[in-house]
Amino acid sequence: MTSPQVQTTLSGPNGKGEPQVILSTSPVSGAVLGRVTAATPPQIAQAMQQARVGRVAWEGIGLRRRLVFVRALRDALYHSRERILATMVAEQGKVYQEALLEYLTTLEIVDVFLRQAARVLGPQPLHVRLVPTRAHAIERRPFGVVLVIAPWNYPLALSLTPIAAALVAGNSVVYKPSEYATQVGEVIAGLVAGAGIPPEVFHILHGHGDVGAALIEAGPDRICFTGSVATGRKVAQAAARRLIPATLELGGKDAAIVLEDADLRRAAVGVVWGGMFNAGQTCASVERVLVQRRVADRFVAEMRRVVDRYLDCALDTPAPALGAISTPAQIEIVDAHVTEALRQGARAVTGGRRLNCAGRFFAPTILTDVTPDMRVFNEETFGPVIAVMTFGDEAEAIRIANAGPFGLTASVWTRNRARGLRIARQLEAGTVSVNEHMISTGLPEAPWGGVKASGYGRTRGAEGLLEMTYAQVVTTDRIPVGSGLFQYPYTPLKRALMQRAIHLLYGPTWRDRLRAFLP
Repeated sequence: MTSPQVQTTLSGPNGKGEPQVILSTSPVSGAVLGRVTAATPPQIAQAMQQARVGRVAWEGIGLRRRLVFVRALRDALYHSRERILATMVAEQGKVYQEALLEYLTTLEIVDVFLRQAARVLGPQPLHVRLVPTRAHAIERRPFGVVLVIAPWNYPLALSLTPIAAALVAGNSVVYKPSEYATQVGEVIAGLVAGAGIPPEVFHILHGHGDVGAALIEAGPDRICFTGSVATGRKVAQAAARRLIPATLELGGKDAAIVLEDADLRRAAVGVVWGGMFNAGQTCASVERVLVQRRVADRFVAEMRRVVDRYLDCALDTPAPALGAISTPAQIEIVDAHVTEALRQGARAVTGGRRLNCAGRFFAPTILTDVTPDMRVFNEETFGPVIAVMTFGDEAEAIRIANAGPFGLTASVWTRNRARGLRIARQLEAGTVSVNEHMISTGLPEAPWGGVKASGYGRTRGAEGLLEMTYAQVVTTDRIPVGSGLFQYPYTPLKRALMQRAIHLLYGPTWRDRLRAFLP
């Protein structure tokens, strides 16, 4: 059966330079959901210029007034719940309850920004010991125009998180949603407009990678990109050529370490949910399970029971739990990883194939007898596939978990909290959880991001707001005496005073410090 396309690009009627039309279609039924037009070079230039102009007034109205607008955006998000959920379910093939969790998390993220903004972005007094006659403060200034390039797997949360943070901080935003999430992007643009945020402050532009590249070349002041490692490298290179600061949230190949003393039933539910949520199309998915050898068979059996009991591909069942694979390219990657692993000796405890039900679905898959050289174990699969490998002791588990290029999230499963924390602190990942995985990756108050090839920079929480600003030090007179000790004219007295200050402030012993008072 031919998989229905999520999106198709159509040229103009005569194929001679007319704007491209991007069709959004369902990954379940193939029905056309909507169409948008890809941005042209003049539109890109115009949007960037308007955003540069608009951000001056937007910063000028001050934080308190900006929060009124962003609060209105949060309220618009609240009142548009069913429309947003219906669009995500239709365009991404999401399970309704998983779309609802994305929606809830997005609401909370925006609300966290609103609650934290005054404290995080307000002036911070700074004591400078060497110049006590002056008052110093660190103030946060917006970069200017923030370019947000968002992905298709969580189109609401991973768009509105940087958009809201940028707007709160005083930036204008140019937003390019994924070409596979154009309708969600349009809903977001409608929410922003409905909140009364000036049109010159927020611009939505559609298109493929060429539009994203052109937007970077147009010279934004900061970039927030979420997507694949391959595209992230291109973004980083283009940003580096123009010295544009960037936040990159890229891929993951996250590991769950299951120890012999774990609650195996609880761990099985958490690991399977962490691997199958959103059909595995999550950068923080559990894609690798490392289970201690003596409990491996029991744990795999528990995972199999979870899959058999809870996962179903039929979206018309009362409570489906498995969503569709959102893009045609992605299901080919998933299929290739699994097929290759089976050919190389892996065993499918369950799944291991595409499903024959309508739409683009892959069976929830647990693979055992996996080896580190298999792509399914060391490359991002981004589908409902969990690769299981056994280990002997903690050191081996930590070594395997830290192997490879990624470092986004990880989890440790054990009844011994101290043991779990000890192992967690040795794992190279931006977020590490003990006896939890997926929920802990979406904490709105906590900074979110990875290390190594999983990217750099942070979103969410206080750090997410700070990423959208730069620190500016402002210094003013406290006592109007100037800095005469350090300025012209240079005299023997000033030199002697500075030498005495060095003894007093930095002398390692009391005898050294006493020299400040001796002739």
